[in-house]
Amino acid sequence: MSKPLITIIVPVYKVEPYLRRCLNSIVNQTFTNLEIILVDDGSPDNCPQICDEYAAKDNRIIVIHKENGGLSDARNAGLDICKGDYISFVDSDDWISNTFIELLLNAATENNAEIAISSHITTNQIYDLKINDVKSPKYEIFNPISAVKKLWTDKKITFVTAWGKLIKSSLLKNIRFPKNVIHEDEYTTYKLLYKANRTVFLDIPLYCYLQRDGSIMSNAKASSIRALKANVERYFFFKEHQEAEVTKLCLSTLCWDLLYAYGQARQGEQIQGFTGSKEILDLFCKCQNDYRSVDFPITSKFLFKLFSSMPSLYVFYQKKSPIRIRKI
Repeated sequence: MSKPLITIIVPVYKVEPYLRRCLNSIVNQTFTNLEIILVDDGSPDNCPQICDEYAAKDNRIIVIHKENGGLSDARNAGLDICKGDYISFVDSDDWISNTFIELLLNAATENNAEIAISSHITTNQIYDLKINDVKSPKYEIFNPISAVKKLWTDKKITFVTAWGKLIKSSLLKNIRFPKNVIHEDEYTTYKLLYKANRTVFLDIPLYCYLQRDGSIMSNAKASSIRALKANVERYFFFKEHQEAEVTKLCLSTLCWDLLYAYGQARQGEQIQGFTGSKEILDLFCKCQNDYRSVDFPITSKFLFKLFSSMPSLYVFYQKKSPIRIRKI
């Protein structure tokens, strides 16, 4: 039986110090039937030359040189030409275990899963951090709802990111990453998890995620608000599909985030994806009505009612307090 073709899509932009490490980890995979698509997103450094250098040495590598359009546009360019049975995304400043593809593919095949996910290591160091290989991993299986619910647990980043996964290409047939937004994964991966009949998770770190100082993801407090538009879309998606459990999880954080964003907007802050405080207020009112009808703790509902009448006070509280009420 022939081996499936695995496509690995790597968006490349201004990562010259890290790119060779990333590419070495990919070309040295123990599973070798790969299509490696490097998307040079108009990088102004030596990344384009490095991509061409690797392509000259390895006929599995395809290089796309394009004008800068952002991470989503680069990933979409790879999706538009890929031929793999499964697709994996690797960010070009990250790197993977040499058994990353082999173990994820085995997990997907053995468990009849359309998505396979590994855990990861997060580091802010640029030196080579060893990723330990595990030959006999334990699997955790999820149906669409149980997989989506992981987006509200301590494993959120593992499930919400595009990287760290092996995805059946048929799931991505009509799904693309939205352009000109931050946190583009937040708009996309929940649809894939919901669309997949089975998702398998390997709780072993096969992916190394480099969190550089000053990056978007390094600012956790700002991250929630920057992903607000995506979370609004996610809420109405599951509400439309009448998934009560998931919409409750959405509401448990979304209303608080909308309240915080509304308070900031009233103070003159620009919230990504919104035209101003009125648009946020309209959404907040819709979600607020839903929040009141859901069985949340009395204390949480009381605090929500209190701060809803004083959004500026809630912004002040959130900026000063280490406790995030909206996680209740």
